[in-house]
Amino acid sequence: IILAARDAGVAMMKAQDPTMSTEIAIRELGKKMAGNERGGINQTDQVPVGGGTSSPPAFWWYWQAGYRERWNRKEWNDPTMARSFDEYFNEALDKGWWDGLDSPRPEKPARVLIECGGNMLRRTRGGKKALLDTLWPKLKAIVTIDFRMSQTALYADYFLPAAQHYEKITFGMPTPHVMNLTLGDRAAAPPGEAKDEWQLFDLLTKKIAQVAASRGLTGYTGDNGVYREYAGLPRAFSMNGYFDNEDARIDEIVRDTALAGTIPMGTTLSTLREKGHVRFIDWGLAPMGLSQASPIEPNKTHVPFRDHVERGDPFPTYARRAQFYIDHDWFLEAGEELPVYKPNPDMGGIYPLGLTSGHNRWSVHTMNQANNVILGTHRGEPFVQVNTDDAAARGVKDDDLVRIFNDVSDFVARAKVATNVKPGQVISYNGWAGFQYKNWSGANEIEPGMVKWIGFAGGYGHLQHLGVEWQPVPAERWVRCDFEKVPE
Repeated sequence: IILAARDAGVAMMKAQDPTMSTEIAIRELGKKMAGNERGGINQTDQVPVGGGTSSPPAFWWYWQAGYRERWNRKEWNDPTMARSFDEYFNEALDKGWWDGLDSPRPEKPARVLIECGGNMLRRTRGGKKALLDTLWPKLKAIVTIDFRMSQTALYADYFLPAAQHYEKITFGMPTPHVMNLTLGDRAAAPPGEAKDEWQLFDLLTKKIAQVAASRGLTGYTGDNGVYREYAGLPRAFSMNGYFDNEDARIDEIVRDTALAGTIPMGTTLSTLREKGHVRFIDWGLAPMGLSQASPIEPNKTHVPFRDHVERGDPFPTYARRAQFYIDHDWFLEAGEELPVYKPNPDMGGIYPLGLTSGHNRWSVHTMNQANNVILGTHRGEPFVQVNTDDAAARGVKDDDLVRIFNDVSDFVARAKVATNVKPGQVISYNGWAGFQYKNWSGANEIEPGMVKWIGFAGGYGHLQHLGVEWQPVPAERWVRCDFEKVPE
């Protein structure tokens, strides 16, 4: 029924405007279902929705986590910024560009944080410095779900142990990089009390229903206006207990994916267990799929935008062309109506050096970085790479302990003196856990987390939020800093 409704909606949009491609039609349908210029795509069912429970995190950072003060630091922003950050921010809200997405508002402060696998104190720009003094005091309870004692778990009230990747049924991230849905099956049972995320949230719904009953509470109305009974939460979450069985739950997901047309019909959990993977046959209608705009062929590599180049399909832009000129008032005011070079602003203060990063060799994020085997492949503790001349000017030798600092905060790490580092550059590779540093303060402590005001622009064709597209995010490629030798 859901897929049929989706297809009927797309057909209706195309009938109203025959020039629409499927890519444009699904976006426009999402906007209409939202009742305004906002809309989205349900990532699981690939169905346009007019609401939902997610918002661009920039609003949460701004109102709940203290970033408003940082973003309004004029000296840390682009010097061409004509007005204050708040002036742009308030204009975006007044004009309704983010209606339905600008939450949680300050009048609804956060009370409970349930954080699942995000390790926010390590991954958030500013880390402890940004969040412990702003967000943490507002919270009555902090819950972390993770498979290891992470930086955030060390500051949480409750730590719920999650199953590792090989202790539950998982899938490799389905992206255009791999072109296959790849099964990761259970190789071992979760140790101790560890459970997969579904089980943990299932138990939480049951506990919420139990406590609500003991307090005489029957239900609540969410921000989207939907009333839900506490007693019905466990049934709704588990489909009356059907999804309590992991194999049944995963098999349902696989079969629904085949029904949606992105993998071959007949694909099930059993067939995946036989082969291990299956090649996608279609992109579906989620934002990442829509943006590929190319067919999937069984024996060819993927090249995006073929539909636009070979078939002449219009682009989902304001001009319906590959658009580089944006005559939005804010872009014109910033002198960015066309792509243009601008020097990095003084994010973090006026200092002679700039901090950059990159992925470390063996651990994309933090999950393997504290592993004893991995630690044995390098110096075994956090380090920063610095240029030989910069080190000599500060009396620093290889493997000395140094303090890297700016107006935001500081952190301490070993210096790896290298000739291949650009003069004026400090490189701190991504993935070190905060607790591997002195005072549990990692490299993200000195990151101001600046968001460019133009990211809040809207009311202009393709400048609208859609799933993984168009939202304000921190963009830090040269955080100002300096370093000095510190005693052992």
